[in-house]
Amino acid sequence: MASMEMHSFTREMQPLVENENSNQMSEERVKTAHGAVKVSIYGDKNDRSKLPIVTFHDLGLDSESNFQNFFQFVSIAEFAQKFCIYNINAPGQEMDAAALPDNFVYPTMDGLAKVVESVVDQFKLDHFIAFGVGVGANVLLRYAIANQNRIDALVLVNCCATQAGWVEWGYEKWNIRNLRGTGMTAFTIEYLLWHHFGRRVDQCNSDIVRQYRVFFQHLPNPQNLAAFMESYLQRTPVVLSRDGTSGPQLNVPVLQMVGAGSAFVDDSVDVNTKLDPAQSDWIKISDSCGLVLDDRPEVVTESLMLFLQGLGYFPTLNVSKLIKKMQDAQNGSFSVDTAAVNEC
Repeated sequence: MASMEMHSFTREMQPLVENENSNQMSEERVKTAHGAVKVSIYGDKNDRSKLPIVTFHDLGLDSESNFQNFFQFVSIAEFAQKFCIYNINAPGQEMDAAALPDNFVYPTMDGLAKVVESVVDQFKLDHFIAFGVGVGANVLLRYAIANQNRIDALVLVNCCATQAGWVEWGYEKWNIRNLRGTGMTAFTIEYLLWHHFGRRVDQCNSDIVRQYRVFFQHLPNPQNLAAFMESYLQRTPVVLSRDGTSGPQLNVPVLQMVGAGSAFVDDSVDVNTKLDPAQSDWIKISDSCGLVLDDRPEVVTESLMLFLQGLGYFPTLNVSKLIKKMQDAQNGSFSVDTAAVNEC
């Protein structure tokens, strides 16, 4: 299993690409039917004409803790030059969020898909690549089915499209009660570790597990997390079918990725059976826990770049050579000779 040391989750984390552009990361708040949501944008705020990627995060995380380490790995090269990345935070889930009001009605999963719609409308994104992890994958899958004309490609990690089973229902109801009444407990921390790392946490990278455990122990606003968790618990099944006979057909390219140790391997297989095989790829990443963005960023990056290359992006790029340069930069520093990368 990869031994990449995960950087701090705290606000001390540095912007993604610390080069001559000091404005590589910015934040905006977008009004939606469910209140204002925070959007973290990776890219030059003075140039929003680049190809957009829209992300949505998983349970217990926000956009920065879910995606920033990964984009620190990948965006030092082609992504920083070709894409502008819009990272959507579910209501009240960003680390600096205020406590949600007692009378706040948290959006359903379909409501969260409407939040995505409000964000892409605000930034006038006529088409984009959607990238979701866990709960975020479920949200973006719902959005994609309803807005296929706006999606150039859909990237899903640890995606589950079914409703909650009885075991999940029991665990999450207990966690929601704890989060609202007591705050973060050892039981809830273990549940979140299972959700992100999989069934065998003991076999995952011990440093990454330790850092996530500490992160969850100090998670602010547990009541906000309870509301997000309850929305996911009460999710309806995402209805779609491969041929359109028993549900809508998804006619956009889809890349699914799941770690071999993830708790959601079977769920992602179920989603794959409902996708057009001519337009979808399913990849199980061996020697990896469920947290593939942190555990195996080089494999995720290579899979993502090859997928996009197959869609016409980076037509002349030597992906293997680029991945080697990224690994060298990761092992040394996040600084890389951009001119050299462009020679790939």
